Amino acid sequence: MSDQRLLTIPTFSIMLEHHTIMRDIIREMDETSEPYVYEATFIARLHRYIQGQNRDKRKQLRTAFSTDNLLAAHILVDKDEFGGESRLIFDRSVIGVFRLFDRSLFQDLTDVALKLQLGGIRLLLAKLQSSATLFSDIDLDFKELIDELFHRLSELLNSIRLNLVKMQVINQELSEASELAAKSDNPKVFSVLQRESIEKISLLLSRHILPTRQFLDEKSRLKDGRNLFECLQSLRNQFDLHQDHQRSTAMLRYEVSFNSFHSQISKVSQSVDQFLARSKKRLKQFNAIEIAFGDLVKELDATKHNLKRSQIDGQFARDNGAFLGLMQHARPKVLRISSSEAYLNNVVSDIEARVTDQSLLKQHQYVDLASSIDNSTERRLERAERIYNLVKQMQMTEYKDLTIALQRRLKSHLPDYHFVDLLEGLNFLVRSESMLDGHTVKVTNFRNRLRQEDTVYLYRKIRTERVDQ
Repeated sequence: MSDQRLLTIPTFSIMLEHHTIMRDIIREMDETSEPYVYEATFIARLHRYIQGQNRDKRKQLRTAFSTDNLLAAHILVDKDEFGGESRLIFDRSVIGVFRLFDRSLFQDLTDVALKLQLGGIRLLLAKLQSSATLFSDIDLDFKELIDELFHRLSELLNSIRLNLVKMQVINQELSEASELAAKSDNPKVFSVLQRESIEKISLLLSRHILPTRQFLDEKSRLKDGRNLFECLQSLRNQFDLHQDHQRSTAMLRYEVSFNSFHSQISKVSQSVDQFLARSKKRLKQFNAIEIAFGDLVKELDATKHNLKRSQIDGQFARDNGAFLGLMQHARPKVLRISSSEAYLNNVVSDIEARVTDQSLLKQHQYVDLASSIDNSTERRLERAERIYNLVKQMQMTEYKDLTIALQRRLKSHLPDYHFVDLLEGLNFLVRSESMLDGHTVKVTNFRNRLRQEDTVYLYRKIRTERVDQ
């Protein structure tokens, strides 16, 4: 390594420019679950990286990443000897900066880490509740106590936010890897990948997701003291008691933020549970098929060596259980929709029904739909005519959601308005070029909901666009 020295800012700038080195080192530390990296590992990683650089860049990197320079720049907080090997311990704030560059490097929150942070918040709460504390910003001890409290809460909130993102990314990556494994033609590859995915996501669930979800559950009861939300409520009460309403409101905002994270992480937990159940079932089925196939191959080999055995003994099927009743099931038939007689008959019937409806529409200018209040013929005719006149008077323009626009008009002018009236109006509108007034109707794939009393209807949005002449 070089004997030259650089200042902290130039050293850190070079480290940021070549952040791949530190990202690999941090990943190495996370995999070994250690807060340090061996100097030999660090130097080896640096040498591999600088091989692709020019001469001047190599010299610069050797200078910046030398152990002595990193210590002098306060990027390394310590270098010690343990078991005959030299270990490097980086400043936590430096490591935190590089973690921001890669979601996979976000610091994992385990049960121990969460309890340590909660313990610090409890200690600060106890000091605020003690009679010796003077609730005044003039008191420097109180001001320092408040600053530490908000720093801890903000740090905890940010840690949970980053971990939630990491959990979602890992869950998505493992699910995709599992799906790729299921499509593999090689049985051994499928088995290995499925087992690895189950192991990784089981670890994610037990070590990170479940502890964090329990930590953020306001109903959880801890043996060693108050949970997070009980601490926040007690802090809020203390601030209210001393008429410090701004800080009391801040505690309330923290409660809402942490509570929202609980619902999000619960969704991740449910997704992981479903993934595990699906993967275990798939692996169990695969193993059952592999075992049955192996037994079948052995029985087949026995018939090849013994000329008197022309077929596999039926006892094999009875003992195995996987083949019982197999011959009783009909062989699956191929569904040929294009040449199916039943399918063609349905198509013809549907066309005939649509033609009949169209002729009725032209004759009577309404669609015979029953109202929700009175199903008599006269009432239906009268109501259909009224809906037709209302829709005809509706000024047509470019609507992003024609259904909502039509509902507002009908609902304000029709007594006992019901969802069926909206359907009737839409039928009039989309079938009449004069009502569309030079606009075209396009049914989108975007969905929306309409509520009618206690019923919610899900529909696809209809958009109108003006047709250029």
